[in-house]
Amino acid sequence: MYGEKEINMNIDELEKIIFYLVKQGLATLERFTDEKNGALDYVAIFAKDENEFNDLLMIAETVGQEVDKETAKTGRTFLLNKPLDTTAGVLSLIKIRKPDDTRLQRGAPDFKIPDYQQFKDKYLKSDGNFTLMLKNDYEMIEIKGPDVLVYIPDKTLSERM
Repeated sequence: MYGEKEINMNIDELEKIIFYLVKQGLATLERFTDEKNGALDYVAIFAKDENEFNDLLMIAETVGQEVDKETAKTGRTFLLNKPLDTTAGVLSLIKIRKPDDTRLQRGAPDFKIPDYQQFKDKYLKSDGNFTLMLKNDYEMIEIKGPDVLVYIPDKTLSERM
């Protein structure tokens, strides 16, 4: 399928990145909120460079099917053939993002919060680390962590698809 191109990554390394992002996401939620009921919905991996982006895509293509072609300009989103069981819940959706100089973090996990409006009212103005991001048909709160951007959307990617 890819000719003689050497893949410098394997499925275990992809999972290691995902589990790292989930761990960092939970630590960020714990550090900046008292939210205990957030459930993982989606994880975006920010590729460090073109080579890593291509390697991550090749691995993702072996473990999932591409979905959500609307976001193709920033990367590719995959529904995993076999969902991953993480410490924050079952993960079925991942995105491999193209390298982006404005995204220096390793990635971004999205969490579903039981009462988005209450979360928004409580935290949005409490700390400069929270940013409201308005999209066409949904909104989300961004929380900056040490090596992640955590997103709390009012409608998760799973719900929007």
